[in-house]
Amino acid sequence: MAALFGVAFSLGGIVLQVDPHRLGYPKKQKTKGRRGTWEEKTSRDWASLGEGPAGLIAERVLANDVADYVRFRAVCGPWRRCCTDPRGHSALDRRFHPRRWAMLREKLPSPHSRRFLNVSTGECIETEILELREHDELGVTPEGLIILLHGRTHVRLLNPLTRQQLTDLPPLTTLLPPERHSDLLPDRDFPLRAWGSGIAADDSSVVLCFDSLCIVGIAKPGDERWTMVRYKISVHTAPLMFAGRFYCTTENGVLLLETSEDEPPRMEVAARLRKPISAMLNDSAHLVNNDGELMLVHRTIRYLRNRSRRRTYHVYKVDLDTGTLFPVKSLGGRALFMGMHCSFSVSTKIFPSISGDTIYLSFDLKERVHDEEIEAYHLPNGSTKSAHYNLDSSVPWPHKVVPGPHTLIDCFSLCNTVEPCPKHVALVNLRAA
Repeated sequence: MAALFGVAFSLGGIVLQVDPHRLGYPKKQKTKGRRGTWEEKTSRDWASLGEGPAGLIAERVLANDVADYVRFRAVCGPWRRCCTDPRGHSALDRRFHPRRWAMLREKLPSPHSRRFLNVSTGECIETEILELREHDELGVTPEGLIILLHGRTHVRLLNPLTRQQLTDLPPLTTLLPPERHSDLLPDRDFPLRAWGSGIAADDSSVVLCFDSLCIVGIAKPGDERWTMVRYKISVHTAPLMFAGRFYCTTENGVLLLETSEDEPPRMEVAARLRKPISAMLNDSAHLVNNDGELMLVHRTIRYLRNRSRRRTYHVYKVDLDTGTLFPVKSLGGRALFMGMHCSFSVSTKIFPSISGDTIYLSFDLKERVHDEEIEAYHLPNGSTKSAHYNLDSSVPWPHKVVPGPHTLIDCFSLCNTVEPCPKHVALVNLRAA
């Protein structure tokens, strides 16, 4: 049974190993044989383990990670019968969400296969998602669910690791305003993106965000239509679902989508900036969950008289209790991978090849793929790191690829690159750098 779990991968110079003993397997005991040699043997038939102990182990495995739980159920029939089948539960059930898994965007032999990297342990797995044959990908939620679109109208949720039944949500025609319905026609190349979407705190509703249209929809599986909420922004913002609540940024601070039974959904101010963000075209605001802390990155690009550019990245911690934001020069030793539409942070203890308190830029940011080719910005001293290759800025994104061999930073930087559409951006020939 240990062979089922003892699989190692290599990515970015890191060996990724699944430890069978994490699931409660006994360590083989060595006893001295009659001829003086060491023999390995186990003293229990684990397949006959009773439902009580096996069920308890299954609960602890599931509390740690859903991928281990899926593999635990696959070991043998008796273990599978004592465990809850995820496919019998809604995709909104948080117990089965692959929260710690980042979907890599490398090109694999099978067009419907995807590789996932656990940002908490470094483990890498690959799974085939047959639903991608007939669906387009709108985005990925913080819970690790994939938002799919079928026939340019039907919205569905998929758990890529448990393969729970697709959860149907109301059609997009009940959310988009009538003047935008033509964008749903098959011959239109309108890039629909739903980053900033996720599961609401009530564990029964889904929040669907189209930030380019300043529209948020709220619905439950089985509802006939979305409840629409509009908001106004004058600066490019990357919204975020944080602790089951929707947040976005304006030039004056952070807005929160407030929901209650006695009032309709509405946007309210959650925190105010002391100094407003400039509404200039080159500015953007990015919300990120930094290990349980809500943070805001204000990205600016200023053109100087000598035609050079000055780039700055101001980081704020959002204090929701006091409704204020205050500047910081640290990410708590973590690293932030920032894209135009979504961002995430990782621990440098798990990935030591990544620098702490550093903002790594994704490939849909201009400064990463044009001109100076900046790869990273170090917060404490404001220094930058150049990319180790140049991308041809004249090549449009559907045909642009990142040359190999690729580093772990490349893989993470492409996880949240969504320009112009997620399915067009891919790594090729992934190898350890």
